[in-house]
Amino acid sequence: MMKTVAISASGKDLDSCVEPRFGRARFFVLVDPATEDWETLDNMANLSSLMDVGILTAKNLTRNQVVETVVTGHCGPKAFKELQAAGVKVFLNARGSLRHVLSELRRGALEEASGPNVPQFGGHER
Repeated sequence: MMKTVAISASGKDLDSCVEPRFGRARFFVLVDPATEDWETLDNMANLSSLMDVGILTAKNLTRNQVVETVVTGHCGPKAFKELQAAGVKVFLNARGSLRHVLSELRRGALEEASGPNVPQFGGHER
């Protein structure tokens, strides 16, 4: 797959809704925005962690340097920092179906985030 967009998802396909919690997303749908080819990444392994779920999820997404953009609802400071360090663009406050969000991203209707939109709580992201 070419460089891709990772969208936090409640389900396994483009008709799923955006999962608002980056680190707690059950799935990420990885989409090539040029072709709309997509595949699902299961995030279950990271959900069992009690701490640093956002960091683990960010590292998983950036491990192979395929993801260049993340679209999600909310992202905490630790995960945001991890994504930023990997050169990943982050778009926050996304809502609706993944198809809708992808369309909004393509037409430039989403604004790239300059920082997290969730405060840090005692070292944990919520």
